[in-house]
Amino acid sequence: MIHIPNQPGDIAPRSLEKIQGDETILFVDDEIYLAEVGREMLEDYGYCVDIMTSSRQAFEWFEKNQDRYDLLITDYLMPGMTGVQLVEKIHSLRPDLPVLMCSGIDLPSEIFQMVCITKILSKPFDMETLVKSVQEVLHKPRG
Repeated sequence: MIHIPNQPGDIAPRSLEKIQGDETILFVDDEIYLAEVGREMLEDYGYCVDIMTSSRQAFEWFEKNQDRYDLLITDYLMPGMTGVQLVEKIHSLRPDLPVLMCSGIDLPSEIFQMVCITKILSKPFDMETLVKSVQEVLHKPRG
């Protein structure tokens, strides 16, 4: 596990102090460092986070554990199977699962409708942006 040391005097931003999640998240990114950092950020706020660096393996895992997750966070560009393809396959099993898509490139807004992505998060992002986005997606009314 990667440890990112805090600077002396670092504390959680005020706007995040009261956030305490208890949901379980599947975090998929082909860059292991980003997956580990994402997990650490979210675990600091009470979330249970499983990480995968392969979208194909993530789908195979999800097939066997579909009721475990409250949220999917996935990178857009990944080898073998893109984030969009992963979302399509996962939604074939759990169409109600909210999705936070991360990308270092600008994504067309049509992607929201095409694959029912709840929110797109631009990379790079900081802890506050990630945690607030997760809260927004998890607590967005579904209809």
